[in-house]
Formats: sequence, C-alpha cells, structure tokens
Amino acid sequence: MQNVLITGVSGGIGKGVVEKLLASGCSVIGLDRAIRDEVRAIAEQYPEKLFLQECDLMDVDHLQYLIKNLVAEYGPVGGFVHCAGFDKMAPLHLTKVEDIENLWRLHALVPMVMIAAISKKKNHAEGTSIVLISSQSAHEGAMGHTAYAAAKGAIEGYLAPAAAELMEKGIRINEVCFAPVKTPMAAGWMDKLNEEGMKKLLESYPLGIGEISDASNLICFLLLEESRWISGQIITADGGHSVRKV
Repeated sequence: MQNVLITGVSGGIGKGVVEKLLASGCSVIGLDRAIRDEVRAIAEQYPEKLFLQECDLMDVDHLQYLIKNLVAEYGPVGGFVHCAGFDKMAPLHLTKVEDIENLWRLHALVPMVMIAAISKKKNHAEGTSIVLISSQSAHEGAMGHTAYAAAKGAIEGYLAPAAAELMEKGIRINEVCFAPVKTPMAAGWMDKLNEEGMKKLLESYPLGIGEISDASNLICFLLLEESRWISGQIITADGGHSVRKV
C-alpha cells in the first residue's frame, strides 16, 4: 500500500503503526505537531518510504489544503490512521470548556474534516482504508475522562453513515476501540494510581494491559488487503476486560 497517512506519529501507537507498515513494504506520510528524534531516525532508515511533516492539526480550516498539498507532492492517499490524541483528566465540576473543545476538535472534528478531503475523487487511491481509534472510556464509568470519552463517542456515532457513503467511493472505514495500552499518554494517568489502584486495574484485564504491538497489529490488519471484506465496524481489543469473570 502506498501513501498511508498517519497522524500522531511521535506517539506510542502512531510510531508502532509506522514501524509495522514500513516493515510490510508500505510507504508512509507521517504528521505530528512535533516530530521526535526517534521518528526522524526511522525516516533516515527509510528515506524513500517515510515522509515526515510537522503541522498543527487543530487548525481545521487548513486541513483540506494540507490534504491537497500532500496529494500533489506524494500522490493519492492509500490509507489513513488518526493516531493523534490527548486526554485531560478532571472531575465534572472542574472540567474546563477549553479542554472540552480541544478534545472534541482533535478526536472528532479533525478526522471528520480530513476524511472529507480524502474522499474527494483525486485525493484517494483505489482500495483506500481508514482506521480511527476509539476508547473503552466511551463505554464505561471512566471517572475523570468525561470530555475525552464524549469525543470518542462522537467519532463512533460518525462511523456507520460515513462508511455507507465512503463505500460508494471504494473506501473502507473501521474503528478500533482500545482498553489501556502502554503508551506515554496512558502513563499520564496510570502513574498516578497508588499500589491498590494499580492492582485493581491489572486484575480487571485478564489478558493484561495492551502493548503497543497489540494495537498496531490490529490497526495494520484493518488497513491492508487482508481485511478487504470489513467496513463500518468497531472492533474492540480490551484484554478480556468486557468478558472477565465478575
């Protein structure tokens, strides 16, 4: 697959997806607000396969021009994964409007606008596959994550009608709904747990907390031809959490 566009390539899951796609022979366009040195080092190993660009995705008014310029430089988009994201934990009474707006913008509005641009005839390749990332927090009582969970819930509601429309253009779109994965973002709240809290957390995931490879393997499967018969689906990977013995 050529020109898989990935946002958030400096994050744990984004970087993992980049590495697996490159190993599979795909070419990747990686976006991030700030490209980390370890990702630039990967680009040096794959100078003809990994193309990096720093940009501010929150500036949604310029996203359609971003896609247009990327297509002009590298050719049509063959796949898209929106890995960029952040969380902002706060109890309801301390949740700031600015944080709610920023979470919704990055997790919901940004991918909607980028997908709209990619769906234009000249901007996508034949057989394009899109993968969005949701979260277990949208489905259970994840206290302190209300704004983040609401943003993920918004993108889940977007999936079915978007899949129906995109299928007519030969584009597949699916979502993965993850339990906690060992990334720097997850560490931001897991590291705050006391010993008892961490014990309870681990006990609620019979198959353990997810590794980055667990997430990237599933995302790459949905991108590639092996999943050509799947579209419009939310696939949950939660370490057995939802079917654990209670």
